[in-house]
Amino acid sequence: MFLEKVFSGKNDIGRWIALIMIVMTGIFVVGLIPLKIAMFLKLNDNPDLVPDPENPFDFWSYDISPVTGLALTTFPFVIGLLALLFLIRPVHERPVISLFTGGESFRWKRFFWAISMWLLLLVLYSSISIAAGIQKILTQFNLESLIYLIIVSLVLLTIKAVFEETFFRGYLMQGFTKLFLNRWMPALATSILFAGFYYFYPEVKAFGLRILLPHCLWFGIFLGICTIMDEGVEIALGIHVINSIFFAIFFTDQSNATQTPAVFNILDTNSFIELIGLLLISLLFLQFARRKFSWPDWNYLFSKIEEPEISEEMNNEDYGFLEEDEDNERY
Repeated sequence: MFLEKVFSGKNDIGRWIALIMIVMTGIFVVGLIPLKIAMFLKLNDNPDLVPDPENPFDFWSYDISPVTGLALTTFPFVIGLLALLFLIRPVHERPVISLFTGGESFRWKRFFWAISMWLLLLVLYSSISIAAGIQKILTQFNLESLIYLIIVSLVLLTIKAVFEETFFRGYLMQGFTKLFLNRWMPALATSILFAGFYYFYPEVKAFGLRILLPHCLWFGIFLGICTIMDEGVEIALGIHVINSIFFAIFFTDQSNATQTPAVFNILDTNSFIELIGLLLISLLFLQFARRKFSWPDWNYLFSKIEEPEISEEMNNEDYGFLEEDEDNERY
């Protein structure tokens, strides 16, 4: 069982707050240092540069190449992931694998199946969307820039996806499980936080909160459902990895937080229809995955979780309580 992993090791609230604070400091302080240095050096070399105050990730205004900008903005998640993976054992005294799966080892077949199936659905939907005129695109193929983009995307966007899945669908979902003792509330809570992660992105201003945030919210719920039903993040991770890489390589938009030399530049699209498309392909994916991996009935999502009883011996070990026996001798 995956969410129940939270009941192993040491999981008092102070440990959770401490590790979350360390991870956030790693992302928003330490991880942003290279980006801040690059921006400072560019402005120092050319004082005539005029950055866009409404889009700090407009790297053209800093004379930074979009692919380099993509690398600089994803680097903070490398720091966040390293902090999470290296500190989970000393802080919570449980193994790293407990963030990924309810089993004994990472289930690679599920991971690669999810990549293949989600990629197929993305290609089919994108092709239909372009053919139907829902998306109007301009081809901007540049082989040299594209190769650089592919390398950066495969490495850094994969790491970013791994961080987000282990942090939101792994660490935080397990933490909320201990709080709510059910499955659906942790999925909903982490999805709201996941959507909030993108609140200040320029895409939100361009498309509006009512359009873009539902995309992020549903995508988080969708990944949470996969995690709960499959007892691990392998499938959710596969979806997230290929989703990030696919859109970074093939599609960019003038509203994107980070412009990239993708194969296609989206000139016009209908965001509401895009949301409907996401709902449709994600529901198809869930049906395919349920049949493929013999998931339980959907009511499993709303089942309760029983917290295991903790013996006095475990209680003493976990929380440092000392008790006395009848002869007033301390254990």
